[in-house]
Amino acid sequence: MVLKPAPETPWSATELGRLVAEQTDIPPGVFNVLTTSSVEVAGLLTSHPSVDHVTFTGSTETGRRVMANAAPTIKRVTLELGGKSAAIVLDDADLAAAVGSVVFSVCMHAGQGCVLLTRLLVPRSRLAEAEEIAVATLAGIPWGDPRDPGNIMGPLISARQRDRVLSYYDLGRAESRLLAGGGRGSRFDRGYFVEPTIFSDVDPASRLAQEEIFGPVLAIIPYADEEEAVRIADGTPYGLSAGVFSADEERAMRVARRLRTGTVGVNGAQWFDPESPFGGYKQSGVGREWGTEGLEDFLEVKTIARP
Repeated sequence: MVLKPAPETPWSATELGRLVAEQTDIPPGVFNVLTTSSVEVAGLLTSHPSVDHVTFTGSTETGRRVMANAAPTIKRVTLELGGKSAAIVLDDADLAAAVGSVVFSVCMHAGQGCVLLTRLLVPRSRLAEAEEIAVATLAGIPWGDPRDPGNIMGPLISARQRDRVLSYYDLGRAESRLLAGGGRGSRFDRGYFVEPTIFSDVDPASRLAQEEIFGPVLAIIPYADEEEAVRIADGTPYGLSAGVFSADEERAMRVARRLRTGTVGVNGAQWFDPESPFGGYKQSGVGREWGTEGLEDFLEVKTIARP
């Protein structure tokens, strides 16, 4: 097994390698950690005929290249890719609890999480109320130095990612209504900070609502009825995660079953469990991680007949 972490985040992988070497009886050479920013090395790992299976976590764009590299040798691929997850707040939901939890979650990891609920779908009749709750919640979220455990949000991973997120802030100003944030974290001397940001009246077909930003930005999208909410939620190339909020749990479950996403949380319930399969529909991935299904991806089935 070869573990190649992203070039920006090598330390957790090398620490895992140290633990394997020092704390387990796994023989040398069975588990290998390769830290490099070389595109050529990544290409070799995904195309070499001696590699039987490639599992990749990252962007959908890179996932396409991994799949293309694997195609000539018909090697197996497991892909956990991008997301543009929607939270559907139904008209009977506790609006304060639902909106508050979504705003809080979009600031986790500074928005750098593929499963984060970055689209908030609310009934048009309750849009103004939802906006007020969202802005008030955001104002109360502490962010800054990631070494301070009191802060919910730290900086982005790189200058390139910061600039990319800021370009979406500019796009959002042109396409929708800015409610809060929308700039750099100018009060810090170090770190690639951006302000956590909320846009409203976002067009479901706009880039802000369709593309994975990977930053702390929430798009509030009003809808007319339940049918439209489901249609908007499913109306992106992604299908990784979602959330449904309702005072009627059975109603929420009916909506959850209709959504074309690999995971759905009902009324804030957490689906994150190593014993449950995790993965996406559509362009959010191929195969599953975790659970029995995740282990079976790495097994081959053989039939032997004997007299």
